[in-house]
Order: sequence, then C-alpha cells, then structure tokens
Amino acid sequence: MRDGDRPWTPRALKRRAVLRALGATGALGALGTISAATGTSGFSTAALAQAATSQTAAGTPSRIIVLSWALTEMLLSLGVAPIGVPAPTWYTSGIVEPPLPADVVDVGLLYQPNYDLLYELRPDLMVITPAHASVRASFERIAPTLTLGAYITDPQPYRAMRGEVLTLGRRLGRTVQAEALLARTEAVIDEARAALTGAHARLCVAQIVDDRHLRVYGAGSLFDEILQSLRLRNAAAEKTAGARAPLISSRMGASVIELEQLARIPDANLLWVDGGAPGALAGLQRNPVWRQLPFAQPGRAATLPVIAAQGALVSVQRFARAVAQVVPSMENSHAI
Repeated sequence: MRDGDRPWTPRALKRRAVLRALGATGALGALGTISAATGTSGFSTAALAQAATSQTAAGTPSRIIVLSWALTEMLLSLGVAPIGVPAPTWYTSGIVEPPLPADVVDVGLLYQPNYDLLYELRPDLMVITPAHASVRASFERIAPTLTLGAYITDPQPYRAMRGEVLTLGRRLGRTVQAEALLARTEAVIDEARAALTGAHARLCVAQIVDDRHLRVYGAGSLFDEILQSLRLRNAAAEKTAGARAPLISSRMGASVIELEQLARIPDANLLWVDGGAPGALAGLQRNPVWRQLPFAQPGRAATLPVIAAQGALVSVQRFARAVAQVVPSMENSHAI
C-alpha cells in the first residue's frame, strides 16, 4: 500500500473531505428564526447540516465556493451552505453566526486557494470579491463567478450590503429569503432603537490590538452606520472642541491609534468589540495610561461579543442587539 493511500495520511483525509463535499448539494433549508426570548439567532449547526442535503431547483447553483468570510455569512444567512471556503476556522472564530457546517472543505488561502482542490470540488458557482479581480479569469475556467463585497469599502456599507443580499438571492433563486432577511434585520434595528430611547451619550466603538493600540471605528464603517440607525452618536466620527478633524478619518472607516489618543474624547462611553484574543482586555488594563483615562472607571466601558466589523446582515443584527443591551446601563448614557 502506498503511503498516500493509507487511511490516516493527510492526503487520504483530504480525499475523504472532498468526497463528502461532492456528495452534498450545499442547499440549506429554512432559516432559523430570531428568538424574542433569548435575543439570539435561531441558527443551529444540526439544522444547517441536515438541510444541506435538500434538493435545489434545476439550474440553480448549489455547489458554491465562497472566497470571503463575510460573503460566507451572507450565503449562510440565505439558507445555503458553501461546499468550500478558505480557512474555515477564521470564519468560526471571527464571524460566528450563522454556524458553518463542519463538513465544509478548506480550499486554502483567501487570495491563493488550492486550484487543484477547486477543480476537484466541481463548483457550479464561485463567489469572489473585488480584490480577486486580477485572477477572476482563472476562476471562470472552473465555474461561473459572482463578484460581491464592494459594500465593505462603500461610504454607507449597510445600505450597499442590502443591495448585494438581493443580488445574491436572485442568483440563487432565493429572492423571498433575501427579502425576509432584509425585513428581519430592519425589525431588529427598530427593536434596538426602541430599547435605546433616551440614550444620548456619545460612544466609541473599538477593538484591542495590543496593550498600547486600538482599532477604532469611525465614519464609513459598518458600526458607525448602525449607530446612526440607532440614533446614537459616534464620538470617533465627530469633531471635538479645538480639533481639526475627528478622532478617526479613514476611507476604510477604521484606524489603529495609540491608546492615549482616547483622551480626545473623554466624555464618551467605550464599547469594546471582542476580537477573540484571550487576555487582551487584562493586558490593556495593566497599562498605566489606561488607568488614567476616564474609561477605566466603572460603567464607562462595556464589552460586546465577537462581531465582524465587515460582516453581513446577521452581524448587523448581533451588533444592534448587543448595543441595545449594554448602553442603557452605562454611566452617562443619558448625557447630551
């Protein structure tokens, strides 16, 4: 027996994964519903995996490879599972919901996928991003391609994302599901806005990079647009007295800054978006600069769960709910 044919070798294990993927249609059943009692998405891995074996309409793409984690979220939120994505663990740790079925094949790197594996998987659609434009022709030799994800760099990413969800829904024959997802997302935002009635404090949404640096989200970011939809003020996007520009002024809507720059917005409350790195907040709290900032005081900062800053509509829903849950109980939440 050749070593490559032994059942425990990496080659044999990859072959098994490919064969499993070739046997699945990739279509999911009905989406989970939003639970009013728990405030969480009703997606379950078991339900998604079970629905992945359902039949799709003739001519509708069902064997889909997605070369973007944010677009993988978008696909799953329409009730369709991909057969392959790059580095699935990055999705499960950074996007979280909807859950990714365990049998989705790892097709390699985000911008350098394994072409042999792409051919073996025999997709009938590849969903790519504008960043893949230079190699789109090579993907088109494997399967038809659909480019989405331009919303990430749009000045109003949420608005642009809504259009892309409809585009994907039409391509997959799931227009009804796309429209329902849009309506559900608006309903979640409306509910969160109602829960925040009377909250006027300026907020700053940030993620810890290390014990001296933060990634702060300003105008043009998805978080900023949702804060506006919730009728909340983003301190990082507003000019402060005597300042020439807002704290964050970036075409991408986010910038990495040094910790001490937060002193420019002392009246704001701080919302930490969990980056998934264990001990990150504890490391920051040991920094003497942090201890001198007003955000170190009780009630001036709160931690949100892992939420993708460039995610799709499920990420929007999770962010709106999380903000509505923590902001009313923060200090100065009703300050103008």
